Amino acid sequence: MKIVAVIMLLLTCSVSGCLSEEPETVEIAEPEPVLSENWDNQSYQYWNVQPMSVGNVSEISFNNTGDVNITMNLTAYFHEPLLWEQGYMEYMLEYNNETVFNVTLNLSNNEMFWVNLTNVSGNITVRIQSNGSDDPASQEPGDFFIARNYAVMTSYP
Repeated sequence: MKIVAVIMLLLTCSVSGCLSEEPETVEIAEPEPVLSENWDNQSYQYWNVQPMSVGNVSEISFNNTGDVNITMNLTAYFHEPLLWEQGYMEYMLEYNNETVFNVTLNLSNNEMFWVNLTNVSGNITVRIQSNGSDDPASQEPGDFFIARNYAVMTSYP
């Protein structure tokens, strides 16, 4: 009787592995394919004593439709003159004739901004308007701005 019990126990143990569920498979999310990458860099330094304005319009072009993530690094320095208003830099992004991002920097700034747009096809317009001057009597540099952006289009589901 003991032998039959031992045989039954061995058979139960050997078959018990077959009764378990299959191990769960973990799906690894693949990164979204990048359809297009664009860089736009603009800068200007004022060397004149009296105030001056500078404007720039550029376009970020996309040949596909997808989601766009834009990273902007904006640096600006504008001193406070005695005789006129302090300078500034206004940075705008436009898509389909609508402003999707707008910021104005003055004084001393180094800022990072992020904009995410969905279902984009066509162009995104970058508009920069700035006003500044230089004070040759001070040790500080003339007013300046540096605007860098990096735009990545990924596939649209």
